[in-house]
Amino acid sequence: MRALRLVAVALIASVIALGVVAEQGERSVPEATTVGGLGQPDATIGTWFCPGGSGPGGRAAVALELINAGTEPSVADIVTVRSDTEPGRRSQVSVGPGERVGVAIAEFAVDAAWIGAIVEIAGSDVIVEQTYDGLTGIDRAPCTTRTSQQLFATDGATRVIAEGEEMLLLLLNPFQEDAVVDIAFDADVGIDRLTAVVVPARRLAIIDVTQEVTVASRVSARIEALSGRVVGSRIQTRTGTARGLTVTPLVQDGAAASVIPSVRTELGLTDRVLVTNPGDESAEVDLEILTDGSNEPDPVELTIRPGRTAEVVVSAESRLAAISEFAILARSLTGDPVAVGIERLAAIDPEFVPGTAAMPAIDGAAERWIAPLDGTSTELVLVNPSTTAIARVDVYVVRPDGRSLVTTIELGPGRRATVSGDLLGERPIVVVEASSAIVVGREIVGLTSRQMMAAVAASELTPIAQLP
Repeated sequence: MRALRLVAVALIASVIALGVVAEQGERSVPEATTVGGLGQPDATIGTWFCPGGSGPGGRAAVALELINAGTEPSVADIVTVRSDTEPGRRSQVSVGPGERVGVAIAEFAVDAAWIGAIVEIAGSDVIVEQTYDGLTGIDRAPCTTRTSQQLFATDGATRVIAEGEEMLLLLLNPFQEDAVVDIAFDADVGIDRLTAVVVPARRLAIIDVTQEVTVASRVSARIEALSGRVVGSRIQTRTGTARGLTVTPLVQDGAAASVIPSVRTELGLTDRVLVTNPGDESAEVDLEILTDGSNEPDPVELTIRPGRTAEVVVSAESRLAAISEFAILARSLTGDPVAVGIERLAAIDPEFVPGTAAMPAIDGAAERWIAPLDGTSTELVLVNPSTTAIARVDVYVVRPDGRSLVTTIELGPGRRATVSGDLLGERPIVVVEASSAIVVGREIVGLTSRQMMAAVAASELTPIAQLP
Protein backbone atom coordinates (compact mmCIF):
# COMPACT_ATOMS: atom_id res chain seq x y z
CA MET A 1 0.00 0.00 0.00
CA ARG A 2 1.27 3.43 -0.83
CA ALA A 3 0.64 6.54 1.21
CA LEU A 4 -2.81 8.06 0.96
CA ARG A 5 -3.21 11.05 -1.26
CA LEU A 6 -6.03 13.50 -0.69
CA VAL A 7 -6.84 15.21 -3.97
CA ALA A 8 -8.61 18.54 -4.14
CA VAL A 9 -12.31 18.45 -4.72
CA ALA A 10 -14.54 21.20 -5.79
CA LEU A 11 -18.12 21.82 -6.56
CA ILE A 12 -19.70 24.44 -8.63
CA ALA A 13 -23.23 25.53 -9.11
CA SER A 14 -24.96 26.87 -12.17
CA VAL A 15 -28.09 26.26 -14.14
CA ILE A 16 -28.76 25.07 -17.65
CA ALA A 17 -32.45 25.84 -17.24
CA LEU A 18 -34.46 28.27 -15.18
CA GLY A 19 -31.62 30.26 -13.80
CA VAL A 20 -29.24 30.95 -10.95
CA VAL A 21 -29.95 33.74 -8.49
CA ALA A 22 -27.51 35.56 -6.24
CA GLU A 23 -24.28 34.09 -4.92
CA GLN A 24 -24.03 34.16 -1.13
CA GLY A 25 -21.79 33.05 1.72
CA GLU A 26 -21.69 29.63 3.36
CA ARG A 27 -23.91 28.71 6.30
CA SER A 28 -24.17 25.85 8.74
CA VAL A 29 -25.73 22.54 7.67
CA PRO A 30 -28.16 20.70 9.97
CA GLU A 31 -28.02 16.95 10.38
CA ALA A 32 -30.90 15.18 8.62
CA THR A 33 -33.61 13.52 10.67
CA THR A 34 -33.31 9.73 10.73
CA VAL A 35 -35.72 6.90 11.32
CA GLY A 36 -34.23 3.52 12.07
CA GLY A 37 -30.95 4.77 10.65
CA LEU A 38 -32.61 5.78 7.37
CA GLY A 39 -32.91 9.24 5.83
CA GLN A 40 -36.31 10.78 6.51
CA PRO A 41 -37.83 13.34 4.09
CA ASP A 42 -38.83 16.69 5.62
CA ALA A 43 -42.07 18.41 4.60
CA THR A 44 -40.49 21.89 4.67
CA ILE A 45 -36.75 21.94 3.95
CA GLY A 46 -34.71 18.93 2.87
CA THR A 47 -30.90 18.87 2.99
CA TRP A 48 -29.18 16.79 0.31
CA PHE A 49 -25.51 15.77 0.39
CA CYS A 50 -23.92 15.16 -3.04
CA PRO A 51 -20.39 13.64 -2.98
CA GLY A 52 -20.02 14.78 -6.58
CA GLY A 53 -17.36 13.88 -9.12
CA SER A 54 -14.72 15.38 -11.37
CA GLY A 55 -14.59 18.59 -13.33
CA PRO A 56 -15.14 18.74 -17.11
CA GLY A 57 -13.01 16.29 -19.07
CA GLY A 58 -12.32 14.12 -16.01
CA ARG A 59 -13.12 10.47 -15.46
CA ALA A 60 -16.59 11.30 -14.00
CA ALA A 61 -17.60 14.88 -14.87
CA VAL A 62 -20.53 15.70 -12.59
CA ALA A 63 -23.64 17.84 -12.86
CA LEU A 64 -26.73 18.06 -10.66
CA GLU A 65 -30.37 17.62 -11.59
CA LEU A 66 -33.27 18.98 -9.53
CA ILE A 67 -36.54 17.06 -10.01
CA ASN A 68 -39.86 18.50 -8.84
CA ALA A 69 -42.61 15.88 -8.67
CA GLY A 70 -44.92 18.23 -6.77
CA THR A 71 -47.51 20.85 -7.69
CA GLU A 72 -45.69 23.94 -6.37
CA PRO A 73 -42.49 25.69 -7.54
CA SER A 74 -39.43 25.40 -5.34
CA VAL A 75 -36.05 27.06 -4.87
CA ALA A 76 -32.84 25.15 -4.17
CA ASP A 77 -29.95 26.64 -2.20
CA ILE A 78 -26.72 25.07 -3.51
CA VAL A 79 -23.38 25.32 -1.68
CA THR A 80 -20.24 24.11 -3.42
CA VAL A 81 -17.71 21.96 -1.55
CA ARG A 82 -14.04 21.48 -2.42
CA SER A 83 -10.96 20.00 -0.76
CA ASP A 84 -8.48 22.79 -1.45
CA THR A 85 -8.27 26.15 0.27
CA GLU A 86 -10.65 27.87 -2.15
CA PRO A 87 -13.96 28.83 -0.51
CA GLY A 88 -17.24 27.24 -1.53
CA ARG A 89 -19.84 29.29 -3.34
CA ARG A 90 -23.56 29.48 -2.79
CA SER A 91 -26.31 30.12 -5.36
CA GLN A 92 -30.03 29.58 -5.80
CA VAL A 93 -31.90 27.68 -8.52
CA SER A 94 -35.63 27.64 -9.24
CA VAL A 95 -37.48 24.52 -10.36
CA GLY A 96 -41.12 24.51 -11.38
CA PRO A 97 -43.71 21.78 -10.77
CA GLY A 98 -43.24 18.75 -12.99
CA GLU A 99 -39.87 20.01 -14.21
CA ARG A 100 -36.29 18.70 -14.28
CA VAL A 101 -33.59 21.37 -14.08
CA GLY A 102 -29.96 20.63 -14.91
CA VAL A 103 -27.31 22.46 -12.88
CA ALA A 104 -23.92 22.75 -14.62
CA ILE A 105 -21.99 23.17 -11.39
CA ALA A 106 -18.58 22.96 -13.12
CA GLU A 107 -19.14 26.42 -14.58
CA PHE A 108 -18.53 27.91 -11.12
CA ALA A 109 -15.21 26.12 -10.48
CA VAL A 110 -13.42 25.76 -13.78
CA ASP A 111 -10.13 25.08 -11.99
CA ALA A 112 -11.49 22.32 -9.76
CA ALA A 113 -10.40 18.72 -10.32
CA TRP A 114 -13.22 17.32 -8.14
CA ILE A 115 -16.55 18.81 -7.12
CA GLY A 116 -19.28 18.14 -4.49
CA ALA A 117 -22.33 20.00 -3.14
CA ILE A 118 -24.80 20.53 -0.32
CA VAL A 119 -28.33 21.37 -1.45
CA GLU A 120 -31.21 22.66 0.67
CA ILE A 121 -34.57 22.61 -1.07
CA ALA A 122 -38.17 23.05 0.02
CA GLY A 123 -40.66 20.19 -0.23
CA SER A 124 -40.50 16.41 0.09
CA ASP A 125 -41.56 16.13 -3.59
CA VAL A 126 -38.32 17.74 -4.81
CA ILE A 127 -35.26 15.49 -5.08
CA VAL A 128 -31.62 15.99 -6.08
CA GLU A 129 -29.57 13.61 -8.22
CA GLN A 130 -26.11 13.59 -9.79
CA THR A 131 -25.39 12.86 -13.45
CA TYR A 132 -21.99 11.78 -14.77
CA ASP A 133 -20.31 11.94 -18.16
CA GLY A 134 -16.87 10.35 -18.20
CA LEU A 135 -14.24 9.10 -20.58
CA THR A 136 -15.56 5.52 -20.26
CA GLY A 137 -19.32 6.07 -20.05
CA ILE A 138 -22.17 7.84 -18.28
CA ASP A 139 -24.01 7.17 -15.03
CA ARG A 140 -26.49 8.61 -12.55
CA ALA A 141 -26.72 8.48 -8.73
CA PRO A 142 -29.03 10.01 -6.11
CA CYS A 143 -27.71 12.39 -3.51
CA THR A 144 -28.41 11.37 0.09
CA THR A 145 -30.26 13.04 2.96
CA ARG A 146 -28.11 11.76 5.81
CA THR A 147 -24.53 11.26 6.92
CA SER A 148 -22.96 8.30 8.71
CA GLN A 149 -20.07 7.13 10.86
CA GLN A 150 -19.72 3.85 8.95
CA LEU A 151 -19.78 3.39 5.16
CA PHE A 152 -19.01 0.55 2.78
CA ALA A 153 -17.93 0.05 -0.82
CA THR A 154 -18.85 -3.57 -1.38
CA ASP A 155 -16.93 -3.98 -4.64
CA GLY A 156 -14.29 -2.51 -6.89
CA ALA A 157 -11.24 -3.43 -8.98
CA THR A 158 -7.77 -1.98 -9.63
CA ARG A 159 -6.25 -4.01 -12.50
CA VAL A 160 -4.99 -0.97 -14.41
CA ILE A 161 -2.80 -2.72 -16.96
CA ALA A 162 -4.89 -5.84 -17.62
CA GLU A 163 -8.41 -4.33 -17.64
CA GLY A 164 -7.98 -0.58 -17.30
CA GLU A 165 -9.72 -0.72 -13.91
CA GLU A 166 -9.38 2.25 -11.54
CA MET A 167 -11.26 2.83 -8.27
CA LEU A 168 -11.71 6.00 -6.22
CA LEU A 169 -13.56 6.78 -2.99
CA LEU A 170 -15.09 10.25 -2.54
CA LEU A 171 -15.78 11.34 1.04
CA LEU A 172 -17.76 14.51 1.75
CA ASN A 173 -17.73 16.20 5.17
CA PRO A 174 -20.56 18.78 5.19
CA PHE A 175 -20.01 19.97 8.76
CA GLN A 176 -17.94 22.69 10.43
CA GLU A 177 -15.54 20.30 12.22
CA ASP A 178 -12.96 17.96 10.69
CA ALA A 179 -13.78 14.26 10.43
CA VAL A 180 -11.19 11.50 10.93
CA VAL A 181 -11.72 8.07 9.37
CA ASP A 182 -10.06 4.66 9.22
CA ILE A 183 -10.38 2.68 5.98
CA ALA A 184 -10.06 -1.11 5.87
CA PHE A 185 -9.62 -2.91 2.52
CA ASP A 186 -10.51 -6.55 1.82
CA ALA A 187 -9.13 -7.64 -1.56
CA ASP A 188 -8.28 -10.86 -3.35
CA VAL A 189 -4.63 -9.73 -3.10
CA GLY A 190 -4.76 -9.27 0.68
CA ILE A 191 -6.02 -7.11 3.54
CA ASP A 192 -4.76 -3.68 4.45
CA ARG A 193 -5.91 -0.38 5.98
CA LEU A 194 -5.38 3.35 6.13
CA THR A 195 -5.62 5.01 9.53
CA ALA A 196 -6.45 8.51 10.76
CA VAL A 197 -7.39 9.94 7.36
CA VAL A 198 -8.59 13.52 7.80
CA VAL A 199 -11.62 14.73 5.85
CA PRO A 200 -11.47 18.50 6.45
CA ALA A 201 -14.56 20.47 7.46
CA ARG A 202 -16.75 21.42 4.49
CA ARG A 203 -14.37 19.62 2.14
CA LEU A 204 -14.26 16.58 -0.13
CA ALA A 205 -11.42 14.02 0.14
CA ILE A 206 -10.43 11.67 -2.68
CA ILE A 207 -8.89 8.28 -1.87
CA ASP A 208 -7.24 6.68 -4.90
CA VAL A 209 -7.77 3.00 -4.11
CA THR A 210 -5.89 2.04 -7.29
CA GLN A 211 -2.72 3.43 -5.69
CA GLU A 212 -3.43 1.82 -2.33
CA VAL A 213 -4.50 -1.71 -3.37
CA THR A 214 -2.87 -2.61 -6.67
CA VAL A 215 -3.82 -5.28 -9.20
CA ALA A 216 -6.96 -6.44 -7.37
CA SER A 217 -9.80 -8.04 -9.30
CA ARG A 218 -12.04 -7.56 -6.26
CA VAL A 219 -11.64 -5.05 -3.44
CA SER A 220 -14.14 -3.83 -0.86
CA ALA A 221 -13.69 -1.00 1.63
CA ARG A 222 -15.05 -0.16 5.06
CA ILE A 223 -14.86 3.47 6.18
CA GLU A 224 -15.27 4.10 9.91
CA ALA A 225 -15.40 7.65 11.26
CA LEU A 226 -13.45 8.02 14.51
CA SER A 227 -14.83 11.54 14.80
CA GLY A 228 -17.44 13.38 12.75
CA ARG A 229 -19.77 12.02 10.07
CA VAL A 230 -19.39 11.78 6.30
CA VAL A 231 -21.11 10.65 3.09
CA GLY A 232 -19.43 9.07 0.10
CA SER A 233 -19.40 7.45 -3.32
CA ARG A 234 -17.30 4.95 -5.19
CA ILE A 235 -16.14 5.78 -8.72
CA GLN A 236 -15.14 2.75 -10.81
CA THR A 237 -13.85 3.08 -14.36
CA ARG A 238 -13.01 0.30 -16.80
CA THR A 239 -11.46 0.51 -20.28
CA GLY A 240 -10.88 -3.20 -20.93
CA THR A 241 -13.31 -5.97 -21.89
CA ALA A 242 -15.99 -4.49 -19.60
CA ARG A 243 -15.72 -0.81 -20.54
CA GLY A 244 -17.81 1.54 -18.43
CA LEU A 245 -18.28 4.05 -15.62
CA THR A 246 -20.14 3.35 -12.38
CA VAL A 247 -20.66 5.87 -9.60
CA THR A 248 -22.18 4.12 -6.61
CA PRO A 249 -23.34 5.64 -3.30
CA LEU A 250 -21.54 4.04 -0.39
CA VAL A 251 -23.69 1.81 1.82
CA GLN A 252 -24.38 3.64 5.09
CA ASP A 253 -24.22 1.57 8.31
CA GLY A 254 -25.42 -1.69 6.77
CA ALA A 255 -28.72 -3.38 7.63
CA ALA A 256 -30.19 -6.63 8.86
CA ALA A 257 -32.28 -6.86 5.68
CA SER A 258 -32.01 -5.14 2.30
CA VAL A 259 -33.28 -5.58 -1.25
CA ILE A 260 -31.63 -5.67 -4.67
CA PRO A 261 -34.61 -5.03 -6.99
CA SER A 262 -33.17 -6.43 -10.22
CA VAL A 263 -30.90 -9.43 -10.72
CA ARG A 264 -30.53 -11.12 -14.11
CA THR A 265 -29.20 -14.38 -15.53
CA GLU A 266 -29.49 -13.23 -19.14
CA LEU A 267 -26.79 -14.48 -21.51
CA GLY A 268 -24.11 -11.84 -21.89
CA LEU A 269 -24.65 -10.35 -18.41
CA THR A 270 -22.61 -11.21 -15.33
CA ASP A 271 -24.32 -10.20 -12.09
CA ARG A 272 -22.27 -10.43 -8.91
CA VAL A 273 -23.82 -9.93 -5.46
CA LEU A 274 -21.42 -8.75 -2.75
CA VAL A 275 -22.08 -9.00 1.01
CA THR A 276 -19.71 -7.40 3.54
CA ASN A 277 -19.70 -8.46 7.20
CA PRO A 278 -18.43 -5.58 9.39
CA GLY A 279 -18.92 -7.47 12.63
CA ASP A 280 -16.50 -9.26 14.94
CA GLU A 281 -18.30 -12.60 14.52
CA SER A 282 -19.14 -14.68 11.44
CA ALA A 283 -22.39 -13.65 9.76
CA GLU A 284 -25.03 -16.05 8.49
CA VAL A 285 -26.88 -14.44 5.57
CA ASP A 286 -29.66 -15.80 3.35
CA LEU A 287 -30.20 -14.37 -0.12
CA GLU A 288 -33.93 -14.90 -0.58
CA ILE A 289 -35.16 -15.01 -4.19
CA LEU A 290 -38.26 -12.87 -4.92
CA THR A 291 -40.00 -13.47 -8.25
CA ASP A 292 -43.33 -12.85 -9.96
CA GLY A 293 -44.55 -16.08 -8.35
CA SER A 294 -43.78 -18.51 -11.16
CA ASN A 295 -40.72 -19.98 -9.44
CA GLU A 296 -39.52 -19.85 -5.82
CA PRO A 297 -36.06 -21.42 -5.39
CA ASP A 298 -34.44 -21.93 -2.01
CA PRO A 299 -32.28 -19.10 -0.65
CA VAL A 300 -28.57 -18.87 -1.30
CA GLU A 301 -26.93 -19.41 2.10
CA LEU A 302 -23.74 -17.56 3.03
CA THR A 303 -21.35 -17.69 5.95
CA ILE A 304 -19.10 -14.61 5.98
CA ARG A 305 -16.06 -14.25 8.20
CA PRO A 306 -15.58 -11.09 10.28
CA GLY A 307 -14.45 -8.10 8.24
CA ARG A 308 -14.68 -9.98 4.96
CA THR A 309 -16.80 -9.76 1.80
CA ALA A 310 -18.51 -12.73 0.14
CA GLU A 311 -19.15 -12.79 -3.60
CA VAL A 312 -21.96 -14.67 -5.37
CA VAL A 313 -21.73 -14.96 -9.15
CA VAL A 314 -25.40 -15.37 -10.00
CA SER A 315 -24.87 -17.29 -13.25
CA ALA A 316 -22.90 -19.92 -11.33
CA GLU A 317 -25.93 -20.77 -9.13
CA SER A 318 -27.68 -23.62 -10.97
CA ARG A 319 -30.94 -23.13 -9.01
CA LEU A 320 -31.29 -19.65 -10.54
CA ALA A 321 -30.51 -20.52 -14.15
CA ALA A 322 -34.17 -20.97 -15.11
CA ILE A 323 -35.19 -17.53 -13.77
CA SER A 324 -34.25 -14.74 -16.14
CA GLU A 325 -35.02 -11.86 -13.77
CA PHE A 326 -35.70 -11.61 -10.03
CA ALA A 327 -35.05 -9.62 -6.85
CA ILE A 328 -32.91 -10.58 -3.86
CA LEU A 329 -33.75 -9.94 -0.22
CA ALA A 330 -30.53 -10.28 1.79
CA ARG A 331 -31.39 -11.21 5.37
CA SER A 332 -28.93 -11.48 8.25
CA LEU A 333 -30.11 -14.44 10.30
CA THR A 334 -28.58 -13.08 13.51
CA GLY A 335 -29.98 -9.57 12.96
CA ASP A 336 -26.51 -8.03 12.78
CA PRO A 337 -26.07 -5.47 9.98
CA VAL A 338 -24.31 -6.36 6.73
CA ALA A 339 -23.60 -4.24 3.63
CA VAL A 340 -24.94 -5.54 0.31
CA GLY A 341 -24.44 -4.45 -3.29
CA ILE A 342 -24.59 -5.69 -6.87
CA GLU A 343 -22.21 -5.22 -9.80
CA ARG A 344 -23.25 -5.96 -13.42
CA LEU A 345 -20.86 -6.46 -16.32
CA ALA A 346 -22.22 -6.67 -19.86
CA ALA A 347 -20.31 -8.47 -22.59
CA ILE A 348 -19.16 -6.72 -25.75
CA ASP A 349 -21.52 -8.09 -28.38
CA PRO A 350 -22.94 -6.57 -31.59
CA GLU A 351 -26.48 -7.37 -30.41
CA PHE A 352 -25.94 -6.26 -26.83
CA VAL A 353 -25.43 -2.90 -25.13
CA PRO A 354 -22.07 -3.25 -23.34
CA GLY A 355 -21.13 -1.51 -20.14
CA THR A 356 -21.15 -1.81 -16.38
CA ALA A 357 -23.70 -0.95 -13.69
CA ALA A 358 -23.79 -1.14 -9.91
CA MET A 359 -25.94 -0.16 -6.94
CA PRO A 360 -26.13 -0.71 -3.18
CA ALA A 361 -29.05 -2.72 -1.85
CA ILE A 362 -32.03 -0.74 -0.53
CA ASP A 363 -32.60 -1.16 3.22
CA GLY A 364 -35.85 0.81 3.64
CA ALA A 365 -39.38 0.49 2.26
CA ALA A 366 -41.84 3.36 1.73
CA GLU A 367 -45.34 3.99 0.42
CA ARG A 368 -44.24 6.76 -1.96
CA TRP A 369 -41.25 6.95 -4.33
CA ILE A 370 -39.98 9.37 -7.00
CA ALA A 371 -38.08 8.01 -10.02
CA PRO A 372 -36.85 10.22 -12.90
CA LEU A 373 -35.94 8.07 -15.92
CA ASP A 374 -33.73 8.51 -19.00
CA GLY A 375 -32.26 6.28 -21.70
CA THR A 376 -33.50 4.44 -24.75
CA SER A 377 -34.78 1.50 -22.67
CA THR A 378 -35.97 1.83 -19.09
CA GLU A 379 -37.67 -0.36 -16.53
CA LEU A 380 -39.23 0.47 -13.18
CA VAL A 381 -38.92 -2.41 -10.69
CA LEU A 382 -41.42 -2.81 -7.83
CA VAL A 383 -40.69 -5.17 -4.91
CA ASN A 384 -42.92 -6.02 -1.95
CA PRO A 385 -40.55 -7.29 0.80
CA SER A 386 -43.34 -7.91 3.33
CA THR A 387 -44.24 -11.51 4.13
CA THR A 388 -47.89 -10.68 4.88
CA ALA A 389 -49.07 -7.42 3.26
CA ILE A 390 -50.55 -7.09 -0.22
CA ALA A 391 -49.63 -3.76 -1.84
CA ARG A 392 -51.86 -1.94 -4.33
CA VAL A 393 -49.44 0.14 -6.37
CA ASP A 394 -50.37 3.16 -8.52
CA VAL A 395 -47.77 4.45 -11.00
CA TYR A 396 -48.08 8.09 -12.16
CA VAL A 397 -46.19 10.27 -14.62
CA VAL A 398 -45.78 13.91 -13.55
CA ARG A 399 -45.48 16.76 -16.06
CA PRO A 400 -45.76 20.57 -15.76
CA ASP A 401 -49.47 20.41 -16.63
CA GLY A 402 -50.25 17.79 -13.95
CA ARG A 403 -49.95 14.06 -13.40
CA SER A 404 -51.61 11.04 -15.00
CA LEU A 405 -52.12 7.46 -13.83
CA VAL A 406 -50.21 4.99 -16.01
CA THR A 407 -50.99 1.66 -14.39
CA THR A 408 -52.13 -0.05 -11.18
CA ILE A 409 -50.53 -3.28 -9.97
CA GLU A 410 -51.41 -5.61 -7.11
CA LEU A 411 -48.20 -6.87 -5.55
CA GLY A 412 -48.44 -9.88 -3.26
CA PRO A 413 -46.14 -10.59 -0.29
CA GLY A 414 -42.59 -11.34 -1.40
CA ARG A 415 -43.38 -10.53 -5.02
CA ARG A 416 -41.77 -8.44 -7.74
CA ALA A 417 -43.19 -6.69 -10.82
CA THR A 418 -41.84 -4.40 -13.54
CA VAL A 419 -43.22 -1.46 -15.51
CA SER A 420 -41.77 -0.94 -18.98
CA GLY A 421 -40.49 2.47 -19.94
CA ASP A 422 -42.61 2.21 -23.09
CA LEU A 423 -45.64 3.00 -20.91
CA LEU A 424 -44.00 5.98 -19.23
CA GLY A 425 -42.90 8.17 -22.14
CA GLU A 426 -39.71 10.13 -22.78
CA ARG A 427 -37.66 11.30 -19.75
CA PRO A 428 -40.58 10.98 -17.34
CA ILE A 429 -40.80 11.94 -13.68
CA VAL A 430 -42.47 8.86 -12.20
CA VAL A 431 -44.26 8.82 -8.85
CA VAL A 432 -45.13 5.46 -7.26
CA GLU A 433 -47.77 5.32 -4.50
CA ALA A 434 -48.56 2.08 -2.67
CA SER A 435 -51.03 0.99 -0.01
CA SER A 436 -48.18 -0.52 2.03
CA ALA A 437 -44.42 -0.03 2.12
CA ILE A 438 -42.54 -1.33 -0.93
CA VAL A 439 -39.14 -0.91 -2.61
CA VAL A 440 -38.67 0.70 -6.03
CA GLY A 441 -35.62 0.43 -8.31
CA ARG A 442 -34.66 1.66 -11.77
CA GLU A 443 -32.86 0.07 -14.71
CA ILE A 444 -31.75 2.30 -17.58
CA VAL A 445 -30.09 1.15 -20.80
CA GLY A 446 -28.81 3.79 -23.21
CA LEU A 447 -27.13 3.48 -26.58
CA THR A 448 -23.71 2.82 -25.03
CA SER A 449 -24.22 2.45 -21.29
CA ARG A 450 -26.15 0.75 -18.49
CA GLN A 451 -27.38 2.11 -15.16
CA MET A 452 -29.16 0.66 -12.15
CA MET A 453 -30.19 2.54 -9.01
CA ALA A 454 -32.84 2.97 -6.35
CA ALA A 455 -35.74 5.35 -6.72
CA VAL A 456 -35.91 8.10 -4.07
CA ALA A 457 -38.25 7.66 -1.10
CA ALA A 458 -40.73 10.53 -0.70
CA SER A 459 -42.50 9.31 2.45
CA GLU A 460 -41.55 7.74 5.77
CA LEU A 461 -39.06 4.90 5.45
CA THR A 462 -39.42 1.68 7.39
CA PRO A 463 -36.39 -0.61 7.79
CA ILE A 464 -37.08 -3.76 5.80
CA ALA A 465 -36.11 -5.89 8.79
CA GLN A 466 -39.05 -4.35 10.71
CA LEU A 467 -41.73 -5.13 8.09
CA PRO A 468 -44.33 -7.75 9.00
